[in-house]
Amino acid sequence: MTTINGLVRASGVVLCAGAALSAGAAVGDHYVDAATVNPAMTAVGTAGVVGGLLMLLGMPAWYAVQAARTGRLGAVAFVLVFLGWAGLEVATRPLFAYVAPALYARPGNADLAAEGALDSISTGFLSYVGTMLIAVNLGLLLFGIAMIRGRVFPRPLSSVIAVGPLAIFFLGAVEQWTIAVLLLAIAACGLLMATGQVRPSSAEVPVPVSA
Repeated sequence: MTTINGLVRASGVVLCAGAALSAGAAVGDHYVDAATVNPAMTAVGTAGVVGGLLMLLGMPAWYAVQAARTGRLGAVAFVLVFLGWAGLEVATRPLFAYVAPALYARPGNADLAAEGALDSISTGFLSYVGTMLIAVNLGLLLFGIAMIRGRVFPRPLSSVIAVGPLAIFFLGAVEQWTIAVLLLAIAACGLLMATGQVRPSSAEVPVPVSA
């Protein structure tokens, strides 16, 4: 059990750090010039890539500590979140962070810097990105609901995770900030795991935190 607790704590540190970096990158995306190769764009892009990968490493433990209480809904939702996040962060985030700015700089490619232009080059790529976005947002919505029902993490954090995808959809004007708030809620879950406030019990059933 000591080993399991240690893994949960370590995963919590990784999840917290990854979500915090991703939140910073989400806000940074709003302020950097994404159409050219520049140090600010590279720094924000790197923070997003590293943060996304760290989150992928921490997510399994995030689900595991509440799996017994979130049931089948939690399992299905987590698969959607994990696959969607992996598809976006592993496959597309490096493309937009490193390859796209260099592509924009080539003669005749200036029009590709317009928002959404690069996505629309290939119908297949556009469909892929759309599918991953639907997966991660639908997954977070359902996972948040499962978390509320499971009562392992504080209800306010679970509610933010459940409502976050809807807020991103309806509050387009402040989309990056809404994403950041959602990611910070995930970071807070990681912090609770890292500090031992959420941990497996002797029966491998998580010890819930009071709302």
